[in-house]
Amino acid sequence: MSGIRFELPPKGTLTPNDEYDPLPYYYKPGIGWLYRRRLTMALELLPSPNGLPGRGKVLEIGVGSGVLLPTLTRAYGEYVGVDLVLAKGLDRLVAPRCKATLREADLLDPATLPEAAFDAIVCVSVLEHIADRDGAARGLARALKPGGTLVVGVPMVNRAMSRAFEVVGFSGIDDHHVSAPVEIEAALGRVLRRAGRSALPPRAPTALALYSCTAWRR
Repeated sequence: MSGIRFELPPKGTLTPNDEYDPLPYYYKPGIGWLYRRRLTMALELLPSPNGLPGRGKVLEIGVGSGVLLPTLTRAYGEYVGVDLVLAKGLDRLVAPRCKATLREADLLDPATLPEAAFDAIVCVSVLEHIADRDGAARGLARALKPGGTLVVGVPMVNRAMSRAFEVVGFSGIDDHHVSAPVEIEAALGRVLRRAGRSALPPRAPTALALYSCTAWRR
């Protein structure tokens, strides 16, 4: 385990990056626990950055409102965050002494990410939105340093989950979730080796997990 502890920024600190940003759900009773727990699961699969020179370099794909930005910039010496649209005010979330770069970029664009540049990559609730699973997997694998770790988090994608999103007030999720976890894991397995997994409920198989996090190594 990494020892990296997720701390939710105080309510009102963050700004959604678009109309679909799930930011309000992190602060809701009940469902907020699930949104926060998926981030904790992902962080637990990262190796400790303390043994890395300068505490290493991390890439976050899908920065969103920046909910993970303070946590990751406290843990790593260098941080790069990318998203299709960047929220306002992200710079003020960066922890002191961390060198941070934020930019708008598309994971499927080969020019987006430098090759073999990152000790760790965090990609939470992103890949289910991408139909080109193999293209995304190749881009992530290319960006990892040899021995680096990629952590991916994805929700269940089926009719039951669509109904659950409708219950909490998010209709039309089927228009956004286009890749299922089993398909995503298969694509990643073609270019990387799996190094760990956690799920909700614990030990649930991928197809039956409400949320799955997997670690991958180059």
